[in-house]
Amino acid sequence: MSKIEMALRAAEKLPPEMQEQLAENLLHYVDRYLALRDEIDIGIAQLDRGEFIDGETVFAELRAKFGA
Repeated sequence: MSKIEMALRAAEKLPPEMQEQLAENLLHYVDRYLALRDEIDIGIAQLDRGEFIDGETVFAELRAKFGA
C-alpha cells in the first residue's frame, strides 16, 4: 500500500468536516507545488536560451534600490 493510500484510509476515520479541511489543504499544496514546477521549467528554458542576468548585476541593482 502506498503512502497516499495509507493517508486516505486514515483520513476516512476523521469527522467529515476535518476530511474536507484536509482535502482543501492538500489541494492547495498540490496546486502550489505544480505552479512552482511550472515556474522552474520556465526559468530553465529561459536559461537555456541565454536569457538571464548575472548575479553581480542583480546584487548591484538590489544595493542601489535598497541602499545596502
